[in-house]
Amino acid sequence: MDILIALLLLGVIIFIHELGHFLAARFFKMPVSEFAIGMGPELYSYYTGKTLYSIRIIPIGGFVNIDGMEIDSKVENGFNSKSPLARFTVLFAGVFMNFMLALLVIIGVTFYSGKGTQNTNPVIGNIMKDAKASVVLKENDIIKEISGVKINKWSEIGETITKVSAQKEILDVLIERDGKLLSVIVPLTKISPDRAPMVGIVPQYKFEKYNFGEGMNQSFKVFGDIFKNTLGGVKMLVTGKVKAKDISGPVGIVKVVGDASKSGSSGILVWLLALLSINVGIFNLLPFPALDGGRILFVILELVGIKVNKKLEERLHTAGMILLFGLIIFATGNDMLNIFK
Repeated sequence: MDILIALLLLGVIIFIHELGHFLAARFFKMPVSEFAIGMGPELYSYYTGKTLYSIRIIPIGGFVNIDGMEIDSKVENGFNSKSPLARFTVLFAGVFMNFMLALLVIIGVTFYSGKGTQNTNPVIGNIMKDAKASVVLKENDIIKEISGVKINKWSEIGETITKVSAQKEILDVLIERDGKLLSVIVPLTKISPDRAPMVGIVPQYKFEKYNFGEGMNQSFKVFGDIFKNTLGGVKMLVTGKVKAKDISGPVGIVKVVGDASKSGSSGILVWLLALLSINVGIFNLLPFPALDGGRILFVILELVGIKVNKKLEERLHTAGMILLFGLIIFATGNDMLNIFK
């Protein structure tokens, strides 16, 4: 199930990205020979006489074949026959659509969820569906004590669990339920070997609707924060602050989706869609050959009057594609090693 959800999220993101290239190419009257979702052999295709629309067997990736991108192409209205500004727009359109998808998701979630104010009292608002504690604890239970330590506010729960759970897999918890005090044994849940065990509870929140101005301001702020944090992660990767063994690929995304789905909240998966869409957009903007950003770099050089030999450019893009496939294989290997550790 986690794999299907991950493929669905990635499929939406890739479709939107390629749709951006496709629509921009059509706007500038560039001929498009194929619009494909997925890679490898065809599963289904439909030809309109101008464009082949296809779904391919490997559900990761996708592409739009815009005619005239080849060296010395003579295709009428082909990609290379257009102005640098038109080519820049077509190349940037995929990234733009990824950012717009993320922003629209964030706006939708912001207005739907409203402004949340956390209840500072130690009252359980929700329990992760896969948490072992879900068979013992219930929503609206009030945590009174944990292993003999009195709890007066929500923030004290995490602090206390951290102190007392190092050598334990269960906790002695005193709760108040429907006005009655109950002493219960609460099992802890360990999601992964490198993370501390947890109870799997979240506090209560009171939600109020945003007005239009507040909601839009909050949405752009959230989008900006995610964008900034993603750029920070890219910077750490480029400067070597992220170790090679920590690089994750498609299998890692499935694991992230699995962890998110364990919360029992579809809202987390929607947020993950926005987060992944921004990540895909920024990744494609990197000035690396074969990526949109690498191709955009050559167009910008042309705009400022620096002409690069087209054959050299294509060789660089080919080399970049080989390196990208190598990176994907390396990241997938990392993911597999982390799973079997």
